[in-house]
Amino acid sequence: MPQNFIAGRDEKEASGLPEQKVGILEDTGLCRKNTERNRKMHGVIEASDSEFCQHWNTLYANDPVQNPLYMQQGAQLPGVAAEKHLFTDRSFLVIAEDEPVFGCSLTLHVDQQGRNCMGYFGLEASTHVNRLTMMECSNNFNPEAIRLLQQHIHKLIEEIQPHSVEYLDPISCGIMSPVTQVLLLKGGKLVAQKAEVIDLSLSRRTLYRNVSKSCRGWIEWGRRNLEIEILIGRSFDNLNLDYTNTLSLNAKAGLANSSISPRLAYEKLIQQGNGFLVQGRNKDNLVFSALFAHTDRTCHFVCADVSTDSHDRPVLPALIWEAMLHSKARNCSQFDLGRYSISESSEPADLKNKFSAKTFGGESHSRLMVTLIE
Repeated sequence: MPQNFIAGRDEKEASGLPEQKVGILEDTGLCRKNTERNRKMHGVIEASDSEFCQHWNTLYANDPVQNPLYMQQGAQLPGVAAEKHLFTDRSFLVIAEDEPVFGCSLTLHVDQQGRNCMGYFGLEASTHVNRLTMMECSNNFNPEAIRLLQQHIHKLIEEIQPHSVEYLDPISCGIMSPVTQVLLLKGGKLVAQKAEVIDLSLSRRTLYRNVSKSCRGWIEWGRRNLEIEILIGRSFDNLNLDYTNTLSLNAKAGLANSSISPRLAYEKLIQQGNGFLVQGRNKDNLVFSALFAHTDRTCHFVCADVSTDSHDRPVLPALIWEAMLHSKARNCSQFDLGRYSISESSEPADLKNKFSAKTFGGESHSRLMVTLIE
């Protein structure tokens, strides 16, 4: 059963009402009863709880961002299964009236210097929300659920005493995560980022029309000059990849802080049906490989490797376009081209060669990267 937490603050302070008026004091008593009743309907479920997976699946299905790299359980993350013993899963859910409101993907691992680090299997820790639990009157989440989320994060930090915490705030439903507030109050450093997201629910004709004129020219060049192949499942199993190039994907995939093998990460993601690889060849020479991860609703660009011999050719747009069409055929409604710091003058390194992510007609969505170093 969910673990219930009782707030340590004064009950009168919690009501937010003054004490000096008799009539208001009577209302405060009623408010106090409602507050206590509200708390009994809320709780925290941790990853080790038998009810966790069931509630997590409900939460994830209704998460507006639905990043496939944060699929629970952690053993499903590419490459983790073989090295799961290196991480302690401290993921948890905040429950209200038997419905998940918030989820947090969170692990503890010890780095090579023997320091405790909080993240998520080599990625940043992150939170997820159930958009169906938003309160219509305020366009926000239940205050008691917010309090429990912040309290549990604070409790974990006090317990673990980490050297570092790396956290990605997806700004779900346009609202900054309460976890970001906790980390900033503890001295965390914030970096604002943007993610370029394309609406795949549009018709193929509309999607193509939204692409910039110059980028459409690059797409057509790629169709004429490149042999483009999409690899999934067994077609990937039978492929003899050049893993020398694949090694450079490790840091770009967000696995730089992990001992997870990039080759294993590549294989597992695709073999489990949660990703696909797009490759382009020019005159039988492999000039481009790109990895994409997906759920039933969203597809995310993970990483790419471009041959140094192809820098004078616009190979990337055609492969991104084919990945968009493949994702649309899988009924994905969102295509995320990745995120980059707003302070940077250019797009991320993977995307800045020959085109800007915005040329595909996507919209910019805010993300926040928070790092806390003790």
